[in-house]
Amino acid sequence: MFRGLILCSLLLLAACMSRPAQVVPTGHIVVLTDSVLQCGGCDTVRFGRLHSGETVVSRLWFENRSSQPVVMVSVARSCGCTALSFDAAPILPGEARVVEFSFDSRGEFGWQFRSLDLFFAGFPQPFRFFAEADVE
Repeated sequence: MFRGLILCSLLLLAACMSRPAQVVPTGHIVVLTDSVLQCGGCDTVRFGRLHSGETVVSRLWFENRSSQPVVMVSVARSCGCTALSFDAAPILPGEARVVEFSFDSRGEFGWQFRSLDLFFAGFPQPFRFFAEADVE
C-alpha cells in the first residue's frame, strides 16, 4: 500500500514537471480575431484620476484567436504622453502576450483623451487604443 502511494505520487510529480507552465492572461485582455486584424479594432484604457506629473502603466494582454501568427510592428501616437512597449516576436494562434501601455501626465491638466494606433505586419488597419485620464 505504501509503495503504491509513493509510486502514484512520483508519477503525478513527473507528469506535472513534463509540461511547460502555461501563462494565463488576467486583467485587460484584447482578443485578436481574423476580422479584427482585417478591419481594425479599438479599446479604451482608463487610467483614472492622476496628479500632474504622474506616469502610469497598464499591462494589457493580446490573445491571438486568429488563424495565423500575429506580429506587432509599429505604433503611431497622437501625442508624446502615451507609449506602448511590446515584443515583436510572433504571437502564435492560441497564445497571449503582455504589452505595457503608459500615460505620462506631465504638463497635462483636466480630462485627457488620447489615441495610439498599433500596427500588425500584413494587415492594413491598426488596433486603436484610447487613453483616458483626469489630471489634477
